[in-house]
Amino acid sequence: MEHQLNMSAAGIKAQIPQIRPHIQRRGRKVFFLVSRRPLLELSLEEIPLYDGIDGRRTLSELEEMHPGACNRIVRWREAALIELLPPIASPSGPHLVVIEPHMDDAALSVGGRLLHRWGRGRTTILSVVRWSNFTSYMNLKRSFLNVNEITDLRQKESALAARLLGAEHRCLDWSDAPIRFCPPERWSLATVESFNTYPQDFVLAPNRRDVSLLAEQLLQTLELLTPNELWIPMGLGDHADHAMTRNACLMMLAAARDRFSGVPIIMYEDVPHVVDAVGHAEQICATFAECGTCLVRDTEDVTDVFEDKLRAISVYASQFKLSYMEPKVRGVAEREGGAVGRFAEAYYRLQGNPCLPPASRLSRDCSGLTALHTSLRALLPEAARCRRVAVIALPSGHLGRWKVDRESLITAFPNADVHVRAPENIAWQAPEGGKNSLKLQFLHGGWGPWVGLLFRELFRFRTPTLVLWRGAYGSGRKRKHKRAINLLIKLLLPFRQVLFARTLNDFSFILDEELARSPIMRSASLDLAPRPDKLTTGVSSVRSTVRNHCGSDGPSHVRTHP
Repeated sequence: MEHQLNMSAAGIKAQIPQIRPHIQRRGRKVFFLVSRRPLLELSLEEIPLYDGIDGRRTLSELEEMHPGACNRIVRWREAALIELLPPIASPSGPHLVVIEPHMDDAALSVGGRLLHRWGRGRTTILSVVRWSNFTSYMNLKRSFLNVNEITDLRQKESALAARLLGAEHRCLDWSDAPIRFCPPERWSLATVESFNTYPQDFVLAPNRRDVSLLAEQLLQTLELLTPNELWIPMGLGDHADHAMTRNACLMMLAAARDRFSGVPIIMYEDVPHVVDAVGHAEQICATFAECGTCLVRDTEDVTDVFEDKLRAISVYASQFKLSYMEPKVRGVAEREGGAVGRFAEAYYRLQGNPCLPPASRLSRDCSGLTALHTSLRALLPEAARCRRVAVIALPSGHLGRWKVDRESLITAFPNADVHVRAPENIAWQAPEGGKNSLKLQFLHGGWGPWVGLLFRELFRFRTPTLVLWRGAYGSGRKRKHKRAINLLIKLLLPFRQVLFARTLNDFSFILDEELARSPIMRSASLDLAPRPDKLTTGVSSVRSTVRNHCGSDGPSHVRTHP
């Protein structure tokens, strides 16, 4: 790190060089991952030195073995090929645990604050997501999708970045949201194309069973780590993994209030997601205040270590180029710093008993999901008497986690034939097809099949109809246009209840919340999540929460890969 390298010559030589995980030597040339363009060509005498950098030998030891090593290694560091690390120490004192959704979120969001705590105690960064197929190559539509290889690379990057932040790194066993939605074996260049066109289609709202299982795993892990302070993400923006991690942390804290009663809890703003999540933090604070939990906002000046933070962030080069990420990180930090050249990081102290409000209230789509709540609340008392239900997915609609979400439809309307009609462009989202009373049909061609569909549905009065499309909530840009389309659809489907959702997953998500709050409907459902306010303290209570509604083994996507 910069402030550690500006020391005496003896101090510099005590540093331990380590090659960045994404740097590969092929012959005399050094490359970034699978790139064909070399970053550097080594001389014959440099190759033994390069190969001798093992992350254990100090610069002094390498200098003895290879005279002139110091100058070469400093030059390679300036070229971002290697890092220089302080000797490994086992700090005593308070233990800070930082929970992050992905293996870069802590560095991006609180890297400066972690640097300020260097040497003052033990710090552990705990990542939720382990398995992933995402690298920056995906944005370039390159075929580099090997999950095991990419996961190993990301873990090595995270271990190195944690060392640069004065921390150690640990990881749970979850899969990244895109491969929870679309298993790795189904990915191809066509899938990558779809991901680049509509990445939000691969990142769907977390369900309560996933949140409960993650809450159990977090509690078990923290029982071993015994933190004296805990930092958790605020879950800003639209990413499901951030929302799931926040909700699971809160469920865990609510379930084990006694265990964490004396542990300071900090919520940090998710960078860079906060850039596009204008007003989301204020919404979350207001929602918590309604249930008696106060979030007190503060900032910490990190100007003195900001360049060191950027250096640590740059280690995640498999995920993004620093030239892309730095303006976002710098912009957020300078805004919080309040002046040009001043940088700060924002955080919130959690005061009062932690609570977990309905997840829909914490979503950026709160207003649209609230409307869906209202519509479902009116429909559910009649659900058992429904004989036919229609689901119409428009070309911008989404069939959600089809295998799971179709079960929600069948469970909600146990005596109805459910007819799902969708365009052929989203057929890849439902490879399992229909099931029993649920019939799935894809419409091919132009507008003709859609006109025929609307004509047939026009006379099926009193058929509850769910319409899926990207503008369902009438929010964001062109909101008047979106609301006008919703009104037109209602006019074309008269004498029935018409519900709007962005994805079938959103419908299942709200259905689950409605069933959980309704004693009558809850007793009729086979797959319910418990209400957070009914949880008792301790590990066993969270375990029972999971077993009650997802079986003893939990969702299979938690351990997707060997």
